[in-house]
Amino acid sequence: MRVLVIGGTGFIGTRVVRALRAHEVTVYHPNPSKLMQDNVRHLLGSREQLGAYRPIFREIDPDIVVDMVSRNAVDARLTVQNLGEVVDRFVVISSGSVYRNYGVFLGSETAEIDNRPAQESSPLRRKLYPYRGLIPCESDNSKAWLCDFDKILMEKVFKEETTVPFNIVRLPMVYGPGDPDHRLIPYVRRMLEDDSIIFLQESAARWRNARAYVDNIAHAIALVVERGEAGKVYNVAEPQDFPEEEWVCEIGRQVGWRGCIRYLSDSDPGGRPPIKEFPEGTNFRQHLRFDTTRIRQELGYEEIVPTDTALEATVQAYRKHLPF
Repeated sequence: MRVLVIGGTGFIGTRVVRALRAHEVTVYHPNPSKLMQDNVRHLLGSREQLGAYRPIFREIDPDIVVDMVSRNAVDARLTVQNLGEVVDRFVVISSGSVYRNYGVFLGSETAEIDNRPAQESSPLRRKLYPYRGLIPCESDNSKAWLCDFDKILMEKVFKEETTVPFNIVRLPMVYGPGDPDHRLIPYVRRMLEDDSIIFLQESAARWRNARAYVDNIAHAIALVVERGEAGKVYNVAEPQDFPEEEWVCEIGRQVGWRGCIRYLSDSDPGGRPPIKEFPEGTNFRQHLRFDTTRIRQELGYEEIVPTDTALEATVQAYRKHLPF
C-alpha cells in the first residue's frame, strides 16, 4: 500500500510513520531537520505549497493520505483540493475536543453535564473555535494558534467537500516521551523534588479524562489506514480513564513517590491539574471520557504497550532530561 502522510515528523506522526513501515510511505512536511527515518521518502514543503507538488503526488499515486496536522477548515480544504484527485481514501486525525462535553468542560456550552463516555455519534459542540476568548490570541503568545483551532470545521470539509472516502480518528490526551506539551512533567517534577504533598481540587481529583500512550495511538491509526471502513469515525483511548487522583498515583508508582494527595476546595486554583490549555472556569465535574468499542470490535484494536510500561518509559525519559 502506498501511504502519503501530511505531517508525520512530530510527536505522534513519527510513531505513525514507524507503525506503517510495512507499506510504501512518503512524508510531506516543511522541516529539513526531520529527515531521520529510513525507507521513507520525504517531500519538503508547507501546507500552502501543496499545489506545487500535484505532479509529484500523481506520480506517487497514494492509496491513502493520512492528514496528521489539519487544525481547521482552511487546512483541510488545502488537503482536499490538492490531493482529492489522486487518493483512494483520507485518514484524518481529529480529537475529542469536537464533542459537546468538551464545551461544557471549558464552560463555553450550556448543556447539562453528561459523564457517559462519548461515542462517535455523540453530540458535537455548538460553539465553534473553543479557545477564542479563553486564551490570548496575540501573535507573541506561543498558544495563539489555538484561536483558529476547530476540528469540527476540519472534519466537515472531509465529510462534505469531497467524494473521496474518509476515516476520522479522534484522539484523547496523548502522553509519552517527546510530548511537546510535557503533560506529566509538572507531577513528575514535584515527585522527584521530594514533594510529599500534591494538592488537587475535590472535583479535579475525581475528574476522568481519556488518555492514551503515543505508541498505542500510532498503532490505532495504522489499523485504521489498513482496515478502516469508509465513512467511519473511530475514538481511541485507553480503557482505564483513571480519575486524576488515581492517575497521579499511577505516575507516582513509577517515580517511587511516597507522598500523598491533599484535597482543596474547587475555588482554590492551587489544586488545578497542570494542563496549559485548561483556562480558568474549567468545569472538572464534566468528565472527558471516550467509548472505544467500535475500533476494538471492528478493527481488533488492543493496546500494544500496557499502561505501566507506558508510564515507566515516559518517566524515564523525563529523568534523562533533568533538570526541567
